Amino acid sequence: MIRATSSRPYDLVILSDHGMTPAVSYRVKFGESLGTTVKRILRGDRVRVGGRTLNVMTSASEDSEYADVPALLVETVTQVSTEPHTSFRRRLRRFRNWVRSRYGLRELILPEKYSVASREDVVVTYSSCLALVYFADTPEQLGYDAIMADPRRAHLYAALLAHPGIGLVATRRAGTVHLESRAGRAEIVDECVTVLAGANPLAEYGEESYVVRAVRDLVLQPNAGDLMLFGAYDGHDIISFDDQVGAHGSAGGDQMYPFLITPPELDVEHETIEDARDIHRVIMAPYANSVPIAAPERGASAPTVRPNP
Repeated sequence: MIRATSSRPYDLVILSDHGMTPAVSYRVKFGESLGTTVKRILRGDRVRVGGRTLNVMTSASEDSEYADVPALLVETVTQVSTEPHTSFRRRLRRFRNWVRSRYGLRELILPEKYSVASREDVVVTYSSCLALVYFADTPEQLGYDAIMADPRRAHLYAALLAHPGIGLVATRRAGTVHLESRAGRAEIVDECVTVLAGANPLAEYGEESYVVRAVRDLVLQPNAGDLMLFGAYDGHDIISFDDQVGAHGSAGGDQMYPFLITPPELDVEHETIEDARDIHRVIMAPYANSVPIAAPERGASAPTVRPNP
């Protein structure tokens, strides 16, 4: 297309916005979804700490990025299953039964999510290896101290922290980011990680400055969960809360490493690219011309910037 266009020159830039880390499905490994785990913990809450039990409502996300995959899969299997050979049909049925025993038909068609409703106390939503937990019985965004001050919330926090499928729990505390794993506790102030007890909980996920900044910015977003859960990472595989064999969305492994393919003339080999602003600076700036077009007549559109040839 570029070669066929003579009206103006184009460059081709290819951007991958993230990498992928090999993943193990939480539901397959532990025999239940994260939502079921949360509900199971909350069901024991009344016995453990007394008072009213926190509730969670399950719903399904029909607008998932995978929503059209099962339909195509079913259509394909339907067409193939007309094959007259008995041995093939038998193998197909065995494969079908294996898939259903491992994943379940509902999980393939309607990936589990949790939706906010006014009558619910706890909302859980997740994508890949990152999960957000909201205590919906209060409108305020809760920090670590407020969570620990409520026995019901503290019990859920402790139970999730102890679960082998969860490697890191992140919260806010007095304007800082509080991180905790089974190995230790730390806080992030600006771009500095201070270990408060044990080992650095970010050690498995990465201690580079761009990892620290990304985690800090995520946790401090005004619409972030009261608890943020990172799937456990062993240096190779990460736990995905969705049924995926490759994950991205938190930290750990190759998910942190996107790629950029550009024409050699852009000379990006020695650039430092760590966030979207760097992409704009490195890729867009060379094409910009700071000299605006002449001011338009009254009523015309605003001045624009003319790109370089």
